[in-house]
Amino acid sequence: MTTKRKITSQDVADLAGVSRSAVSRSFTPGSYVSDNVRTRVLGAAKELGYLPNILARGLIAGSSGLVALIIGPMTSPQDAPLIEVVTRLLGEKGKRALLVPIPTGGLADEGLLQALSYQVEAAIVFAGTVGAAAAERCTRIGTHLTLFGRYIGEAGTSCVIYDNPTSADAATRLLIRGGHRKIGYIGTRHRAFSDRERHDAASAVLAEYGMHFHCYGEGDYGHDSGFQAAMAMLNTMDPPDAIFASNDAMALGVIDAARVLGISIPDQLAVVGIDDHPMGSWPAYRLTSWGAKIDVLGDAILRATFDKESLPCDRANVHMLRVPLYPALRDSTRRLD
Repeated sequence: MTTKRKITSQDVADLAGVSRSAVSRSFTPGSYVSDNVRTRVLGAAKELGYLPNILARGLIAGSSGLVALIIGPMTSPQDAPLIEVVTRLLGEKGKRALLVPIPTGGLADEGLLQALSYQVEAAIVFAGTVGAAAAERCTRIGTHLTLFGRYIGEAGTSCVIYDNPTSADAATRLLIRGGHRKIGYIGTRHRAFSDRERHDAASAVLAEYGMHFHCYGEGDYGHDSGFQAAMAMLNTMDPPDAIFASNDAMALGVIDAARVLGISIPDQLAVVGIDDHPMGSWPAYRLTSWGAKIDVLGDAILRATFDKESLPCDRANVHMLRVPLYPALRDSTRRLD
C-alpha cells in the first residue's frame, strides 16, 4: 500500500512551465502576473488538484489571517448566535476564526497560549478569566486581545461590555414600581465581571429604598442552573415575590421552575433578565429583559478588535466600548400605568 505524495507548488510550476514564484503570485490577490501565466497556473493547479496553503503563505507574509475565539460551553441561548455572527463578520474581513474551547468558569490563559502558537492576529475572549501575564504576553508579541463581557486592567487590551449598571438599575426600579419588596437575585458561581456590575447596581437601587436582596441563588448562566436555583429559592416558607436573574437563560429557568410549582407570573412572581434573547419573546415565556441586537454586539466586537484606537481609554489605558441595552417589557413583570 502506497501513500500518495502531496502536490506542491513546484509541481504546478513544472506543469505550467513557470517559476514557483509565478505560482505564488497567481494565487495572491493584487500581485502582478500576466493573464497568460495566471491562466496556465490555474489550469495546472486544477489538473493536479492543487490548493495553496493559505496559512503558510500568511505566516511568511507576517499575517496569518486567523483570529482566536476563546469560548466556553454554550450554556446561554445567546452564545451560539453571537459566535456565528462574529465568525461571519470576520469572514467578510478576509479573516478566519480559530475556535478554542475552555471549561465553564476556567482560565482562558491556556487557551490563549494555545492560540498564540498558531500565530493568530488577534484573540477575542468570550469565556473564562484572563490573567495579567497572559494579556501582557499578547500585547508584547503584537497579538491584539479583546474581551467580551469581562475586564482586566492591562494596557492595550480592548473590552466590549454591556452597560450593565444602567440596565440593572432600570430593571430593579421596574420591580420596585411593580410593588415587589422581596426581590431575589440569581448570579454566577464564579462572580463574572458583568454579574458583579449588575448585582452592585441593583443593590444600590434597593439601598435607596431601604431594602436589600431578599435571597440569593447561584448558576452558571445556563437554563438548568437557573431552574435549580429558583426551585431552592421558591420552595421555602418565605419565597421572593420577584427574581432578577443575571442573564436570560437563567431567567427562563426561573419561569419554568415557577410553572412546576404552580406559581403565577407575574401576579405571584415577577422575573427579569439581561440579554433579550429571542427565546424570551416566545409565548411560553414572554420575559422582560434588557438587551442589544446580536449584529450590534458583533459589530462592536470587531470594532474593538480592529479599530481600537477609535475607542476611549480608561485610566489603565484599556480601550473600552460600552454597549447600551434597551428594554423589552413583556408579561413576566406587572404592567405599569
